Amino acid sequence: MPKIRLVRPGSLAEELDLQPGDELLKINGTTINDIVDLQFALADEEIELEVKRVDGEVWQIEVDKDYDEGLGVEWEHPTVDRVHLCHNKCVFCFVDQIPGQMRKTLNVRDDDYRLSFLHGNFVTLTNLKEGELERIVRLKMSPLNISVHATNPQLRVRMVGNKKAGEILNQISYLADHDIEMNTQIVLCPEWNDGEELDRTIRDLAPFYPAVRTLSVVPVGLTKHRRGLHKLRSCTSEEARQVVHQVREWQEKLRPELGTSFVHAADEFYVLANEPVPPSDYYDDFSQTENGVGVIRTFLDELDEAYPKAPKRINGERRKVGIITSVSAERTIRASMKRFDGVHGLHYEVLPIVNNFYGNNVSVAGLLTATDIMAQLAGKVAHFDTLLLPDIMLKDDDDICLDDFRVDDMKRALKTDITVVPATGMGLVYGTLGYTQALPPRRRYEATLRSVANAQ
Repeated sequence: MPKIRLVRPGSLAEELDLQPGDELLKINGTTINDIVDLQFALADEEIELEVKRVDGEVWQIEVDKDYDEGLGVEWEHPTVDRVHLCHNKCVFCFVDQIPGQMRKTLNVRDDDYRLSFLHGNFVTLTNLKEGELERIVRLKMSPLNISVHATNPQLRVRMVGNKKAGEILNQISYLADHDIEMNTQIVLCPEWNDGEELDRTIRDLAPFYPAVRTLSVVPVGLTKHRRGLHKLRSCTSEEARQVVHQVREWQEKLRPELGTSFVHAADEFYVLANEPVPPSDYYDDFSQTENGVGVIRTFLDELDEAYPKAPKRINGERRKVGIITSVSAERTIRASMKRFDGVHGLHYEVLPIVNNFYGNNVSVAGLLTATDIMAQLAGKVAHFDTLLLPDIMLKDDDDICLDDFRVDDMKRALKTDITVVPATGMGLVYGTLGYTQALPPRRRYEATLRSVANAQ
């Protein structure tokens, strides 16, 4: 049964005097088995809750609410019952590459279609039980995010390490026939699913458009913690350039046929290949930015929009700002900061952080740790008025890094102020100039180590 772990202040649950430990037995007389049942049952304006209190007393509560209003609680388990765990042994599994000292939640190997529907996690569909594919269709659980990697059945079985992995095209075909939309991805591993195999996967998936809305190609993420695992390597610059050109050729072929680019290469390929990111219309509806596709273009477009509207002076007589960023974003940030060169009284410095914690093959900002930031900036940044820290480096709305250090820990260690700003063009503009009160609220990010592991 759904058990409440936390009641949010000001929520409907608080108004109803629900407490942590209370169990939700039924809604409108129907037993709730999982988060999907719960979401559908709550989608009404008049409901009746049957709740078992911590003391064992059972309450019947009639509730009038807005149609889309939730209870405002966190459940003991995110899926209400138990998360469906991964049954695969992927050759590139990111969880296998996590240091042992990381918090336990980052080692959870979920592969749950319900989390794909509700939160956008990528799933492989290899652990579906009998009837679950039909349930997806019956409840119209759309869109789903699916990790395909390869449509060659034998290759996908080898890469995913599951005999059921070869069924993927039949599963996609069934979902497409029943109007379930899908976003798909390929984690590209050199000498595995690149070259002709990449062509085959694109060729096999494109005919399912518009049910298969998009296909992203992302580079394999390899940390230095790969002891005893399959021998894999990262893409070279030349291989990244080949992927960019290969994807571009497919886009040019598919646009006249489908009216969309359909397949997209992740931003990391353009950085590694030293190629300019494409214009906005290349990315269609930017549906896979959480997967690292079009993030740089979105940032640049936001910067172009935000800068002309921002004050043309700093907030104060002088301002010294250090801008913390990742190695992969350094080139973009440096080029973007040139427009600030004429601002009187402003001194800035771009501070790229090498990811020693996971290894320098991991170069995205969302996987930087406080450990590396503190080690690499120690004794070098006390003269700054503040350091700008993009919020994508932090866990959701909390000021906690992947290695469990807090922003206050970094402030004390570096002996300087740190300003957390949105990882957007507006965040850079207003953060640099010191008008942080004009910034929108922090965004919730899934770009944590666990979500990257789920994506792969």
